[in-house]
Amino acid sequence: MQSVNSATSISFRWCAKSTEMAKCQEFIKYVNKTATKKGLPVAVLSCVNGSTSDICMTFIKDNKADLVTLDGGRVYEAGKNDDLVPIVSEQYGKYGVKYYGVAIVKKSNTGFNLEGLKGKKSCHTGARRTAGWNVPIGYLLRKKIIPPVKCDTEFHDFYSASKFFLESCVPGVKSYNVPADVSEKLCAICNGTGSDKCSRDVSKNGYVGYHGSFMCMAEGKGDVSFAKHTTVEEVLTKYPGKYGVTSDYEYLCKDGTRKDIGKHEECFLGFNAAHAVVTREGNKDINGIVTILTNMSSMYGPSQTNWTKFQLFNSTKYGGANLLFKDSTTQLVSISKDKRTYQGFLSDDYVKDVQALKSCDDESSVSTKTTPYAVIVLLVAMVAVMSL
Repeated sequence: MQSVNSATSISFRWCAKSTEMAKCQEFIKYVNKTATKKGLPVAVLSCVNGSTSDICMTFIKDNKADLVTLDGGRVYEAGKNDDLVPIVSEQYGKYGVKYYGVAIVKKSNTGFNLEGLKGKKSCHTGARRTAGWNVPIGYLLRKKIIPPVKCDTEFHDFYSASKFFLESCVPGVKSYNVPADVSEKLCAICNGTGSDKCSRDVSKNGYVGYHGSFMCMAEGKGDVSFAKHTTVEEVLTKYPGKYGVTSDYEYLCKDGTRKDIGKHEECFLGFNAAHAVVTREGNKDINGIVTILTNMSSMYGPSQTNWTKFQLFNSTKYGGANLLFKDSTTQLVSISKDKRTYQGFLSDDYVKDVQALKSCDDESSVSTKTTPYAVIVLLVAMVAVMSL
């Protein structure tokens, strides 16, 4: 705290999407109040309109913004590509700083399990998002349930999924450099219109994020929704009666069985790292930022029940969900210094799943592999040549 208080100022420029700006503006007012109470000087205080997570990561890297909350998939990309580091993590009640990635189906939609998804229609939270893409598609590729396609490209996960599923909704996939026939198939069941059919913006495409992925499946567009373990309860609570009851749905498990909603600890695809606030590596204001955010969590988190005051983890009054932070967050916690890298923060299995998205072991790609038999033949040929 002495080092924090000795700082001349703290730069606190939060990068917000357009749908988050109203909440961000109020958020900033309370950042200032919190900093004042803690004796922390904040000179640069603003909301920066970043439009998308990709733009926000670039803004932070280029020192045009300082902070944004990202899911695990984006933490991986931000760390690997832009040298951003996670400094504060969301925490979700008894589950701590992790949540479960699950495959949700209607109980009435029978006749298939996790390994029988070929030819089905899939709903995802977004392209390269954690629970909706990286964990399920990474796992299915690692286990060869989805056969790898186009192993010579960094987008083989999109190619492979487009061949495996009949149709999908993968919001944001068109922002990646994939052919039109691939992106069109991966956007086929999204509910946006025109050029916004597959948008990442939930105001343009309602099937974005955890809730959007579930609604895509629940409304009959898809057969399976990839989301997090709290999604079913959240949506059914938000829209009473519209999508039935909890017992209408179940999970697909890795052992080939199905289990009831609520049994995610026995039936999940992977542990997902919580969403985290990231900033530039070497940012001199990290200590002050961590102090402000963790104190705001204590003062304006779930304990704040007065609706006339600011609620950090409630987005209802701003006309959206999961704005700035996930609404299911119960606390913000500091990430220890030894874990402030994307490798340190994310689990080993998660990193393996993401790596499976980036490369694959395609046995048919003989030109990119050298088999032991081929090595022996080559050595024999070399010896024969040398003896001539």
